[in-house]
This record gives sequence, structure tokens and C-alpha cells, in this order.
Amino acid sequence: MATPYVFLTGFGPFLDVELNPSGELAGALDGASFDGAQVSAVVLPVAFDEVAPAYRGALAALAAHGGERPLALLSMGVHREAWFRLERRARPQLTSTKPDTGGRSAAELGPLGDTELHTGLDLDALAAALERGGAREVGLSDDAGGYVCERTYYEVLERAAELGVPGLFLHVPPADLVPIAEQRGPVESLLRELVRQARAAS
Repeated sequence: MATPYVFLTGFGPFLDVELNPSGELAGALDGASFDGAQVSAVVLPVAFDEVAPAYRGALAALAAHGGERPLALLSMGVHREAWFRLERRARPQLTSTKPDTGGRSAAELGPLGDTELHTGLDLDALAAALERGGAREVGLSDDAGGYVCERTYYEVLERAAELGVPGLFLHVPPADLVPIAEQRGPVESLLRELVRQARAAS
């Protein structure tokens, strides 16, 4: 029987973010185990038209290799503040004016779907897990930013619904405000709680 796994993604550098902690954390946690579940991680491109195909392709490759669906889907991105931000929803219409790494903006995209999508996870319990892991400040958000992060979260929640597993997006702080070494403990604690909730829901 294949080992249960959490599919984890982060992002590489973009715009003025030369060191993206979400991608660094994903790479560092790839292959780690939490309560019998293994992390399978990839780093996604910060590009509106590339991120969904890259996400689906990575998921399909994992399914072909292991033959099982993941326990849960977790994606991470970086925001501008010194706190961890759990996202409740992904909206179908993106609003950011920032260009992606290819120079494309959200205004060039059509709607991603007909309705906004929401995670069904217990975010209060997940916030508490981040704090147990050492996060100094945690918040819940209804605005995933309107950029490639939100485009990814929409994809995550669509695939999560299709697979019948929970999906989540976490914004982590910039590395110059919270060193990446200090971010790993909170993310590991979050993963343990995510595995617990996923198993309880299955």
C-alpha cells in the first residue's frame, strides 16, 4: 500500500522577491513525514497561464507514480506582512494589477469560474497549530490577493473538490521579516493538523 501524502506547493522568485520563502519551505519539506503521511512538494511558476497546468501535471505525475489520491492539498505563497495568513476563499475574478514573471496581468484573464470557492477546513484549529509551532502572529483572510496566489488557490480548491480531499492556501511572511528557519516550525505544525483533519474527514 502506498504511503499517504500531502501535496505541497510553493513559488519561486518573482518581481522584487528574490528569495521566496514559500518555495524554499516546499523544497525543504519535500519527503518529510508527519504522523505517517509524507510530503510531496513542487515549486510552481509565478505565471497566470502556467501555474494551473503545472499544478495539474504535478498532481497527475504523483497519481501515476503512487496510484493513490493525496490526503490533502496545501499551497503556500508569500505576502508583504510579518504574519502567517490562512486564506478562507478563492474568487473567480482576479483583481491584482501586478504583472507576473512573463509580464501578464490579471486583467488579461477571464473569470476562472462561476462562483467563489471556500475551504472546508477548521481554520481556527489550523491557526492554533501555527502558533504552537512558533508563529508570532496568525490571521484569517477573505482576500487571497487577486494575484497568482489566488489563481493557484482556485485551482487547488477545484482539484480538492474533484478528489474529495481538503485544500488550503497559506501566505507566509517575507524572509527579511521572519527568517525562513523560523517559518519551518509553524508550517510543520500546520501540516500535522492538516493531516489530522484530513484523516478525520475521510
